[in-house]
Amino acid sequence: MAAHIEKALEKVEKYVQENKKTVAIAAGATSVALLAAYAYRRAQTAVPARGPYTVDTLPADAYDAVIVGAGPSGSVCAYYMSRGGAKVALLEKETFPRDKYCGDAVCTPAIRILEDMGVLQELVANNEAHFADAGGFVSPNGTSYIGVSKQKLGQAACCAVKRINLDVRVAKNAARAGADLKENFEVSSASFDKACGLWTVTSASGATVRGRVLVCADGATSRLATKLGYCTEPPKGICSRAFIEGGTHNTNFDGVCFYPKWSLPGYAAIFRHPNEELNFCYYLIPCGKDGYCGDVKESDLARLHNDAIKYDPFISKSIGPNAKIERMRAASLRLGSQGLKTSFDDHLLIIGDAAGHIDPYTGEGIHTAMMGGKAAAETILSMRQTGDFSARSTRQYEAKWRALYGHDFWMSKAFAEVVYRCPILLDAVASEMQRKGDAMMSKWAEIMTNMQPKTYFLRPHVAIPLGIAVVREFIDQKILGTKKDKYQMLPK
Repeated sequence: MAAHIEKALEKVEKYVQENKKTVAIAAGATSVALLAAYAYRRAQTAVPARGPYTVDTLPADAYDAVIVGAGPSGSVCAYYMSRGGAKVALLEKETFPRDKYCGDAVCTPAIRILEDMGVLQELVANNEAHFADAGGFVSPNGTSYIGVSKQKLGQAACCAVKRINLDVRVAKNAARAGADLKENFEVSSASFDKACGLWTVTSASGATVRGRVLVCADGATSRLATKLGYCTEPPKGICSRAFIEGGTHNTNFDGVCFYPKWSLPGYAAIFRHPNEELNFCYYLIPCGKDGYCGDVKESDLARLHNDAIKYDPFISKSIGPNAKIERMRAASLRLGSQGLKTSFDDHLLIIGDAAGHIDPYTGEGIHTAMMGGKAAAETILSMRQTGDFSARSTRQYEAKWRALYGHDFWMSKAFAEVVYRCPILLDAVASEMQRKGDAMMSKWAEIMTNMQPKTYFLRPHVAIPLGIAVVREFIDQKILGTKKDKYQMLPK
């Protein structure tokens, strides 16, 4: 028996020596998963500190929280706080309905929150949400697959909702729950009075609102968090948006991502809305320490967006020659907590796009904004009971968002750089979809929509077939030459 054990140990040691890199990655992923689980457990079971600011000490003219920004993160936070009995001021610089330039993809975790709030039912009843079923992607060498993931997953991985509809319904829902929604309230400054433990938030017109906690939810540029010194640099990511009128295009799918090699790890996407309307968007995703990979710069967005519509062999065919397309709009993306010193401090939380809670690979941020908004509400409600709003209590919020989705940011950043350096990986995924069909497509959809973390790629039942697929793709492309590059721009 001892001899058998000794031989087995020798085999294990030999495998580890021969596969050091693979073992290191697996060990790292396991460690991250364990740390995330530990952080979540600590956040759930931690006993908050006791403090002097109990509910009965709040002045009559003050709020438990002042939330600056009534986008998805701010409004979700306001809704759950109000439902928990807190007094909330929700400040919005514009008047609803107002637009927001975005890809409009609402992923599964956000769908669940919207359903819990009763907003999803409103969107569906008013024909403002389109659930994706037929979808897929086109890889850097032109390998494509469009399949049906809903049947495999048992639900749609995402739905498309225009932000002009989504934001107003979530904000008004928060107001119905009890939040004091103040529209046309453009915040100019915020100051904290340590003596009474209250923030005073001032508008451009001179109006003031006081609150025990300040929640910065004012978007990717986050002027307030920047002014307060928590955000140290402008956002580095950017995306475009252009709606295409229904009935004027050739598209027959619900959602497809296009990965032209000249803008990796960025990508273009087409999402179907109700009434056959489309959203065409182009994402430029930073990677590496110095910003964008290769020669792509933020200033290239308009050229890439417009050239794709006319000369991209796949996008131009999907859109067609007679499509009625609106003028391109653009919005900044703060990815993976980029440029943020911290997301919490004494009497302060930073949430949503303002905190950089956007996936560093996909550029999707609606679901993380809503999940983070709910986590912030839970944290504030907990502090409201204990009376302590210092950083030792607000840190519960950071533990919560890291456990929910932040633990995956490092893997998304790494994946973005891998895709830029080794686009053959996406070619292999597309080829594997062609071989295995919707089963592989559904796995990809789960990861891209946050139903599964990016570390799911490292699990043996996913990693091993994918590794084999990459080897097969390499042989086909580089050695046998049986796969030609079909992703070439059409002549201008």
